Amino acid sequence: MNLTRELVAAIDIGTLRTRGVIGRFTSDGKLEIIAFSETLTQGVRNGVVVNIDEAALSIKTVISLLENSLHNLKVKKVYAGISGQKITNRQVSGYRMIDNGEVTQTIINSLIGEAQRHSNGPGEKIYHLTPEEFVVDGERGVNNPVGMAARRVDGLFRVVTAPESYEQNLKRSIEKGGYELAGVFINPYVQGSGFLSKDEKEAGVILLDFGAGTTGVSLYYENKLRLAVELPFGGNVISNDIREGCNIIPRHAEMVKMQCGYAFSELVPDNKFAQIPEVEGWHAKEISFRNLSGIIQARLEEIIEGVIYQLDSTKLLNKLGAGIVLAGGGSNMRGIDKLVSFMTGFDVRFGKPAIPLKESLFNEQLMNTQSANLLGLLINGLYQARSLNYPPGKIVSNAPEETRTKPQVKTHGIKTMVSDLFGKAKESLNGLIAEEDSEIH
Repeated sequence: MNLTRELVAAIDIGTLRTRGVIGRFTSDGKLEIIAFSETLTQGVRNGVVVNIDEAALSIKTVISLLENSLHNLKVKKVYAGISGQKITNRQVSGYRMIDNGEVTQTIINSLIGEAQRHSNGPGEKIYHLTPEEFVVDGERGVNNPVGMAARRVDGLFRVVTAPESYEQNLKRSIEKGGYELAGVFINPYVQGSGFLSKDEKEAGVILLDFGAGTTGVSLYYENKLRLAVELPFGGNVISNDIREGCNIIPRHAEMVKMQCGYAFSELVPDNKFAQIPEVEGWHAKEISFRNLSGIIQARLEEIIEGVIYQLDSTKLLNKLGAGIVLAGGGSNMRGIDKLVSFMTGFDVRFGKPAIPLKESLFNEQLMNTQSANLLGLLINGLYQARSLNYPPGKIVSNAPEETRTKPQVKTHGIKTMVSDLFGKAKESLNGLIAEEDSEIH
């Protein structure tokens, strides 16, 4: 196998930031990141593309930074994710009577096919279908009934759908940026891939991804995904509430939220005030930390109540043993773990990658709560590429034949949002690109 064909590019197009990454699995099962970049997002609202040209510019900027950090490599196709409030979850069931007395793979495939045909509404597309449970002659909790003796088998499936327009607009933005969409995933479906351990998924765990435009909710139980939805509220609505409640300009609202905000008013220090400077007719003012916290907590409580409503629909809340894991940029709000725990009654911890990462210069950017979606997209892209035997053409080498054994790495300053690779990244690529390689995945 051509080693460089195992590389995959993934982009996370968030409401606030667009991030890109190139990586692969190493021979010992670790995730190796060889390039990372990010920029501010344009043309996206509440996780959904609303302006093709502006979103395309953000995508092109991020991928260009990835390409510039790795000499002579050009990204052709990328994996990306879908967000939005119209992501839906359904439980779909079906059954088959068995004539020959044995459950076969053909019978299971026919149940899956029936679930796919009857579980999407007008304008919707099925993105993920996972078996939750099989019932064989009334015996529940069967994971793989193939080969069992039975007269009847029932299947219960979890189906995740979204409007086809979400993918179509995403695809158009990527193509307008000059690239192709290699594959697409529902964001809350993949967010737990790199952030939750198998033991947590088995015991029952909730992942909450607090983004700028959306809040993603994923629930796992018995190592199976039981819920994957998004709420159309995130950090942006909190900033807007501060802007309106305190009568200040948007950038000051965002600044005071990040620097002085508390999610839980009981943690707010007494007699502390944020100083807002005078700006073009807006008088300077003071805002008390306590009043600011009141605005933030009120909106967060609404978001968390929406999360609880979604979780209640699963009927699994009294069975979860691993609590709640927080992810996303919004999880950096002071005291948010205390507020979530207070409102839900669960133990809460801050997330970080659970999948082993090979040591690289990008660990600082990725070993935090904000990388759940990006790593999830990359991991699932790598799984999909592996299942397709790493087809070529996703990333290609522009180097002349005689130079392909000596890839060079360009360096970029902080302003480019790409970490300076220096010589270390060059060393990490030695041996990765073989002499005969002309294409990498």
